[in-house]
Amino acid sequence: MKNKYLKLETPCQEKWEQMTPNEKGSYCDLCSKNVIDFTQLNEVEISEIMKKSGNKICARITHSQLNSPLLNLETHFDVKFPKSKVAAGVILATSLTIAPTVHAEHAMVKTEFVQNSDSQLDTKEAPSTTKPNDPKIDDTIVFHGQITSEDLNKPVEHAKITFVTSQKIFKVYTSKDGTFSLEIPASLIDNDNVIRVSYYEIKEERKNKDFFGYKTRDYILTKKELQTNYSIKAEPEVLILGGIRSYSETAKPIVLSNGVEIKYKEFAKALAGEKSSCSIENKEFLFFDSKFAVAIYGKRAKDGLYILTNKTEK
Repeated sequence: MKNKYLKLETPCQEKWEQMTPNEKGSYCDLCSKNVIDFTQLNEVEISEIMKKSGNKICARITHSQLNSPLLNLETHFDVKFPKSKVAAGVILATSLTIAPTVHAEHAMVKTEFVQNSDSQLDTKEAPSTTKPNDPKIDDTIVFHGQITSEDLNKPVEHAKITFVTSQKIFKVYTSKDGTFSLEIPASLIDNDNVIRVSYYEIKEERKNKDFFGYKTRDYILTKKELQTNYSIKAEPEVLILGGIRSYSETAKPIVLSNGVEIKYKEFAKALAGEKSSCSIENKEFLFFDSKFAVAIYGKRAKDGLYILTNKTEK
């Protein structure tokens, strides 16, 4: 199995706002080429565009998208992509910071991707396939802290903090002053806990037209760190222009649906709108690269981890 990734081959210093807008993105007079706006597309749409263009194209893309894998839709079955509307802010408006909506027939799936962080990793052994017993009400740890913007040092409201395990996910949103408080069952906490901070639903207006939201970030925190008043800096997303190509790497990512492993091929078929044993209706999923995948699920997840969960209201 091979996963596809995007690579910036020829960085461009031209200004996006000085290009001529068109239905595909913008037209660059300097090099007489269309520059596709990938920031407005999801991974299925990007994958299809790259395939049709011979895996090389000029694009506007976020730093987070550039560091996130495309789902492998070029498997040994015929993929028919359903027609879809462009989802504004897909794959990342922070980092992919927007939860991009993947358009598959009869399905609504939100996707979150991430970048590496500098947190330390204590590798887990293979996880247990049994679900943990429900903890007592008072058997919890409260993870609390504050999120402020890195550039303005102002509180960030409505950022989402997600505590991730292979069996269950807990989330909370920051209040107006950027603070949050999340109760986590003590039975699910060990010494390498994965926290995702995303900013998909933030609507922040700035005079700086180059501001494109904040990067989604993952952190691996110890039990001790979870019990501190944890401060997080929201990093502005970086937009990139230039020649983009795709390349493949052999990988066997694990896919979990409500804690149960399913075949990656079936997952890809479902996203492409094909008949599949994997149902993604009313589901959302998160992707974690090797470092965080191992922290969540053990060494078997070294090639990455997709976690599908039931879609719930905020």
